[in-house]
Amino acid sequence: MRRSKTGRLRAGAIVAGVVLVVAMWTAWRAATGYTRTAGRRATAEESIEPPHGKTAAGVDPAVSDVLRVSYSDDPDTLNPITAADATSSLFQSFVYEQLADRDMADPDKLVPRLAERWEFDEKKLEYTIHLRRGVKWQPMSLPNGTELEQPELTTRDVKFTFDCMLNTHIPAAVRGDFEDPEAEDAAHRYKIQVEIDDEYTFRVRWTKPYFLSDESTLMVTIIPRHVFSVDAYGDLISLDFSSREFAEGFNNHWANTCMCGTGPLIFVDWRRNERCSLRRNPDYWGPPFFFSRIVFGCEPNSYTLVQKLLHGEIDWADIDQKDLYLQNLHHPAVQSGEVVLSTYEYPGYRYIGYNLRRPLLHDKRVRRALTLAIPIDQIIHVVFDDLATQVTGPFPLHSRAYNHDVKPLHYDLEQAQKLLEQAGWRDTNRNGLRDKLIDGKRVEARINLMFDADSSQYRTVAQIIQVNWRKLGIGIEITPAQQALMTERTRAKDFDAVLRAWALSWRADPYQTWYSGNAELTDTSNIIGYRNAEVDKLVTKLRVTFDRPKQLELYHRIHRLLYDDQPYTFLFSEKQTCGYSARLRNVKFYAVRPCVDYRQWYAE
Repeated sequence: MRRSKTGRLRAGAIVAGVVLVVAMWTAWRAATGYTRTAGRRATAEESIEPPHGKTAAGVDPAVSDVLRVSYSDDPDTLNPITAADATSSLFQSFVYEQLADRDMADPDKLVPRLAERWEFDEKKLEYTIHLRRGVKWQPMSLPNGTELEQPELTTRDVKFTFDCMLNTHIPAAVRGDFEDPEAEDAAHRYKIQVEIDDEYTFRVRWTKPYFLSDESTLMVTIIPRHVFSVDAYGDLISLDFSSREFAEGFNNHWANTCMCGTGPLIFVDWRRNERCSLRRNPDYWGPPFFFSRIVFGCEPNSYTLVQKLLHGEIDWADIDQKDLYLQNLHHPAVQSGEVVLSTYEYPGYRYIGYNLRRPLLHDKRVRRALTLAIPIDQIIHVVFDDLATQVTGPFPLHSRAYNHDVKPLHYDLEQAQKLLEQAGWRDTNRNGLRDKLIDGKRVEARINLMFDADSSQYRTVAQIIQVNWRKLGIGIEITPAQQALMTERTRAKDFDAVLRAWALSWRADPYQTWYSGNAELTDTSNIIGYRNAEVDKLVTKLRVTFDRPKQLELYHRIHRLLYDDQPYTFLFSEKQTCGYSARLRNVKFYAVRPCVDYRQWYAE
């Protein structure tokens, strides 16, 4: 049968189109390192032949040994870019890796991880980073069982990771580090530019100086481009990683419930409300992990958790309830040495945050009086059995940023009453509550204090505060609330005072919490509406200061001003209580989160 000229033209167009599609597909495969082959998912039943070499503790890895660790709540996602909770960070820390890590023994120092080395040009504000060669991504399969090839980690993955973090449609947890609050338009929103030199070398240039640029650049968790750039069928989501289309696919990605990294352990499975399982990576580039597997067991009940620990069902557990820790110090398993109960310093603090928009709380003399009327020493002794230390500022107690020259206020009801009198709050109508004429209206001194409904310790602290503030003539109601409701109300600025806790980074940027420009924003840590022009100047100067001694001087001055203002009642930094099986060896505690280094552990 003879085809017409029109038919031949159509056929030619179709062939040309197919050739173009194939060419584009081939080019994309080459760019991403993606291939699709028949295969299977990694399972727990993989060969347990121990890898060669010594572990980070200098011992031989176990042939077969399971480390059993507990967690209390399942995360929403395992995606390192969008996750912002402690549990997901715990799981990810064994699978995903950063360009550099903080040295646990010397937290002011960064040590190479996926980056073999780097240089910083202070004049150009540019980091030149050299990746470690020969690092392979772990096995990963599509939801239909098709296994993806294990490409080598390259700068394409790094650039992809930064692209995802800077996509405004992706709720990246750390994007704020790269944003310029003084940007005039969207084109200059970010302070960094990422450029690839070759497969193993790239540069990150900062357009403005930032005192934490080393951490923000190097402590980035790298994700695999060949996984997160494709949909459940292995097809490219979008060629534009900054687009809304790509963000929609990324935010709801099939790999958000599993993990594919370069670390010492490989993801096996995650069953919500039950467990998350990992197995040792036989091809890990670094020292092998001692244990052949880790099983994280979900246990939300604190009492059941402690019982499992004491009966040898788990190897390690944080014990959040101090009373449970104290009650079991003389348990037979502890007395016999089978289980070790211990404490360690945790970088964080508890506080009462005051909504400074409220007429009563706007005056720092009132806030100072409220602090003086809280028996913090008594709370530490009675409620926490002396397992806490009073703090005076927002920086880690054992870091150099903390100003130990600032002395804490101690319980003094008489002085508190004098301050309230000076601020004009008196009981003019003899009803037992102080009041003040503000803008022609008589306002009574009333405060509602929110606290975590799930914490018996928070409840006890709130009750002690209630008794003492009432002695001042303050009408106080305490309101237990779930964390979700507390977050909703504080974001909406619909609260008087809130009893909460902050977990702290070793080197903190005070900007989010204490800068005046963030006082009325929704997505900010400055929920209380704090404003102080002098603090603003110091925070702004700190953010562009690279000299460490000068940084410490600025930290100390900010610390002193904040304690003088009392926007928070800074309460105390409590010790974390924990327990672990005596079979574990080389368990050490550090001042920086997560305060332990699992890579150093081994067992008899």
